[in-house]
Amino acid sequence: MKLIGKILLGIILLVVIAAVLVLGFLGFIPGVSALFGANKPRDLGVKYTEADLQEIRTKTQVKYLVLPDTQEPISTRQFSGSRAVTGDFSSAQLTATLNNQPWKLWPYKNVQLKLNGDGSGEISGALVKNRVPAYAASIGVPQKASEMAMKFLPGDTVFYVKMKAALADNKVSLFEPERLEIGRLPVPLGPILALGRFSPIGDVFAQDIDELTGELAKVSNKEALIISYINSRLSSAFGSFYAKKAYATKDSLHFEGTLPETISYTP
Repeated sequence: MKLIGKILLGIILLVVIAAVLVLGFLGFIPGVSALFGANKPRDLGVKYTEADLQEIRTKTQVKYLVLPDTQEPISTRQFSGSRAVTGDFSSAQLTATLNNQPWKLWPYKNVQLKLNGDGSGEISGALVKNRVPAYAASIGVPQKASEMAMKFLPGDTVFYVKMKAALADNKVSLFEPERLEIGRLPVPLGPILALGRFSPIGDVFAQDIDELTGELAKVSNKEALIISYINSRLSSAFGSFYAKKAYATKDSLHFEGTLPETISYTP
């Protein structure tokens, strides 16, 4: 019996160690995740320089002004004026501007954006978790959705998204998500976009994700709701922003439309 007890104890220890290693690899245990590099965003091979940042600001001619500090999230960023813009913006230029947003609620860091010839785009980065609630409130995300994100996100989480998307006449004309990862854990897109209940992903270490997908599966017509939300934000939330055309080509985004002349922000 003592021998059997030792064998069982050994098996339990192996299971625990395996669980810790798997969760660490997926990015859910900070100390262990660092050993596997799972706490770092996926490298898409996009590098940028100060010249890329200056070039995109020259092309858009958007001015940035500083606002007084405020506790109201919606008042920490404002748009004014209008400027016609037509041009192509490289992956490096877009990556540069995504990593140099002075707004205090900007919740993304270490971002890379890669645009592909098939019309798809890939983006990786890290989400600053403690900024999520105020950022979500500032862009009109329902509080319940924000609370769900805070519940399931494991700290400053790395993420990866691949999708095809395009705009025409300031509305979504193409919306085809292909892959989503939180940490190194693939999140099934079925429960996010489909109508029915998604079956468990079969991974004993993904209980939180399965619970999340279960909650999402209760909402019907999710893809239509997402597109409707994006369209509503495009038409009302970004000042004079208007995309007559916006789509990905190889290593660049082609844009035709208008942008705000000035963005005021609280740093």
